[in-house]
Amino acid sequence: MTVVVTRRGPALWARIDRPGAGNACDSAVLAGLERWLAGAGDPGVRALVLTGTGRSFCAGADLAEATGLLGDQPALRAFLDRGRRLVRAIGSAPVPTVAAVNGAAFGGGLELLLACDVAVAAGSARLGDRHLAVGQVPGWGSSVLLPLAVGPALARRLLVTGETWTADEAARRGLVSEAVADADLVPHVDALVATIAARDETAVRRMLGLARPAVADAVWAREWETLVAHVADQAAGPAGPPGPPA
Repeated sequence: MTVVVTRRGPALWARIDRPGAGNACDSAVLAGLERWLAGAGDPGVRALVLTGTGRSFCAGADLAEATGLLGDQPALRAFLDRGRRLVRAIGSAPVPTVAAVNGAAFGGGLELLLACDVAVAAGSARLGDRHLAVGQVPGWGSSVLLPLAVGPALARRLLVTGETWTADEAARRGLVSEAVADADLVPHVDALVATIAARDETAVRRMLGLARPAVADAVWAREWETLVAHVADQAAGPAGPPGPPA
């Protein structure tokens, strides 16, 4: 299984389990995360937690699968749109969502993190958008959600440089709520979930409606349409695309 879903007290955990591929999201991972998200309605589930196996949280969209679809633009768009819809669904889950960032979070992995209500990073984690590193633009929410997390100026810096932040830098700049020692990540998230579970369930759900950002569909559409146009232009170019979306 490429996504291991386990019940841990009042939380339903999903662990992306493709360490050899940086826990990148292929179709199987997206399907596994969809199943995990559907479990938010199970009795007693008060939070959803997302993490990864090994040294990566998630490296983004799977390059091998995306490369194989470069000659079929409708299929490539469908694959990328599936990830985009997943990110938006995480952002509107009926229970709080927590990213337990165990390692590298780049590209679509950063976008998964941004969709979560709370993100806690292990001290060894490294985070960045990194789409420009492979000549791409985001499509799963970086340009939409990153400015809301760190402010417009820092968001533009992270997006246009493709630089990487340490866990401490990410916490200081508001990309994650806190950075903790690697060994403390799971216990810290367990304690956070226990605090959430101790609150009134209906009040928590209503608080999510107040605390989550309200983003107009047109803003999401602008990012998506930019990605679609960019990928199409690359596919039509004389030299071909430099690489699939990250």
